[in-house]
Amino acid sequence: MSKQFKNDNNIKNVSIKIIFAVCIVWMAATGMSYAGADIMVEEPIFSFGNVTEGTQVTHDFIINNPGDSVLSIVRVVTSCGCTVADYPKTVAPGGIGIIHVKADTSGYGGRSFKRKLIVRTDAPGKESVRLQIEGVVE
Repeated sequence: MSKQFKNDNNIKNVSIKIIFAVCIVWMAATGMSYAGADIMVEEPIFSFGNVTEGTQVTHDFIINNPGDSVLSIVRVVTSCGCTVADYPKTVAPGGIGIIHVKADTSGYGGRSFKRKLIVRTDAPGKESVRLQIEGVVE
């Protein structure tokens, strides 16, 4: 075999490996590389505007599972004891679930109000999803 032929084959092998690696990265980035549960939130930040102190603020975060496996919501952690969340333990593939949040604004008069929620799931790459409610308490 000639030296030129070996070099051409090495270049071809390296080029094929690079193209293969780029395809794998692209598939992973576009979500085509895995099947399983997934989570999408239509409105991860909810602003309730201005409310009077002592108002019970509520909001329903709508979550979707566009995946092909059941999504498990392990738990929802709130940033303050004044905020509670009710949520489904599972969301069917292609289904919708609601995380119902209730926050008590007592003691927050004259200030902005911002509470974060962390949704813990079994969705690959989305084990923690952040939600937030915010507004001004008068």
